[in-house]
Amino acid sequence: VDGKKVVQCNIRNITERKIAEKLIVTLFAEKELILKEGHHRIKNNMSTISSLLSLQAETLKNPEAIAALRDAGSRIESMMMLYERLYQSDNYNSISVSDYLPSLIDEILSNFPNVELITVENKIEDFRLSAKILQPLGIIMNELLTNIMKYAFIGMNEGLIRVCASKKAGIVILSIEDSGNGISEALDFASSPGFGPTLVNMLTKQLNGSIRIEREKGTKIVLEFEAEDTRILPEQSLVGAH
Repeated sequence: VDGKKVVQCNIRNITERKIAEKLIVTLFAEKELILKEGHHRIKNNMSTISSLLSLQAETLKNPEAIAALRDAGSRIESMMMLYERLYQSDNYNSISVSDYLPSLIDEILSNFPNVELITVENKIEDFRLSAKILQPLGIIMNELLTNIMKYAFIGMNEGLIRVCASKKAGIVILSIEDSGNGISEALDFASSPGFGPTLVNMLTKQLNGSIRIEREKGTKIVLEFEAEDTRILPEQSLVGAH
């Protein structure tokens, strides 16, 4: 200034901004704690329901009623696995598919006495999906794997189950393949009167996806849907993830 070097010092009171920033951090931490506790409570409530179904099944003599209660318990257990993973995760809204699906597969198959005769191959890519998507997806996985373990390997001493999951250009492709006896030509998810296929079809629609059956050297079922969370609206949810 006027041919001389000067040092300019600007002083501003940022107390209000720092207080606001601290408040935001505190509120965010509280939100995460509430979400974590919420997932934990949901998981515990589902565990209670599963136990009640199991106890009820033990008091019955009708084989069909017992099987129905046990199937319902299995579906709840697949949902419990999701909330267990969310509780353990640093991100309480989404989970890595490569972390979630293999554990879910093991949990489902462990319910069957012939699991030691089955070889399982997983080819699951590492990508994240929201809880809103993973919840119906987990139930679909439970239905398909349960059906395989019940019927695909009857009369066989060994079998293979291959599960693949990938995400390309925003489209998730999940396939479950077995080397079993093959599925009936009459089975179709869109028109089958059975509860299991009907449930799979309803959940596939919830995902705005498509599902098809390929019948070559066993059975291969392929599910495709868009990965964007906005494809599932709260009012569309068959099984809420709230």
